Amino acid sequence: MTAARAPLFSVIVPTRNRPGLLSEALASVRDQTLADWELIVVDDGSTPPVAEAALRNLLGARVTLLRHATSRGVAAARNSGYARARGQYVAQLDDDDLLAPDALARIAHLAGTETPPDVVFIGVHAFGSEAADVNARQQDTLARTLTRAGGRDREDCLHFGEDLFGALLHGVPAAFQHAAFRRELLQRMTPMRSDHWPESAWAIEAAARALRCVLIPAPLYRWRRDGQSYFSLASMAQRAMDDNVAMKHDLLTTLGPLLPGPRRRALQHAYGEALFDRCHGRVMQGLRADWRDVLASALIRPGFRHIRLLARMAGTGHHGDTA
Repeated sequence: MTAARAPLFSVIVPTRNRPGLLSEALASVRDQTLADWELIVVDDGSTPPVAEAALRNLLGARVTLLRHATSRGVAAARNSGYARARGQYVAQLDDDDLLAPDALARIAHLAGTETPPDVVFIGVHAFGSEAADVNARQQDTLARTLTRAGGRDREDCLHFGEDLFGALLHGVPAAFQHAAFRRELLQRMTPMRSDHWPESAWAIEAAARALRCVLIPAPLYRWRRDGQSYFSLASMAQRAMDDNVAMKHDLLTTLGPLLPGPRRRALQHAYGEALFDRCHGRVMQGLRADWRDVLASALIRPGFRHIRLLARMAGTGHHGDTA
């Protein structure tokens, strides 16, 4: 008996305790205009577990269900899906989001070109109660990133060179957080190591390794912003800054030794900026901040702003270890 032919796409969907939203996400894969895909759902400790029969009823035999007995986080869930993937390209979908009907077809068109990209990023359009504000902010963020990255416009896509790495160190817009990539890259790229912005870290590493990166600006990824994400909560702003510091530190530890000098220094500077921003953010909110963040940032790239921030911390009493 011959093995089944590998599909063009493996679509990975981590999920936990969101069965209604998951059904909508999976239906958007079922309704793709290109049908050459398999779908791998990774149930990250849902209670009750995701029902395999319901998945089969919705998607037929092309769906595989993997289970984590207890929650291990989205990064581990993605890694489990990657390990099972058979497709030429691996695509991403969160369990509360949707793919536009022609998303896979648009990516497949690039995969069939003479020099197919290693990584395809796709445009994002938010929907839901927070959509108007989110879309405005993301458009502004993406515009700044593209100005820094200097992509070449060709066939409704932007093709990037070495400037993409530096651009993403300033921030990773949503359009660079939902990549489809050649499965063979899993032998070269660092696995998603933690839940400190794993998609952003992955994009930065792809750019650092000078992979062939392309962005389809069209809004092929539909991002649900309806109060269900922790990014929707003002109280989680500090967690976002903590995650940014942890992500940059992890990249510096794992990727820094492999980079040429200028890129390693750029990554060090980005880590220093993240430390400073975290401390500054806490001080501006009237919270206790750790002076060691300021000193560590100053050791990487000193400036008068470090002195000003330390003076402000001393004057207000907002210093010492964070609690």
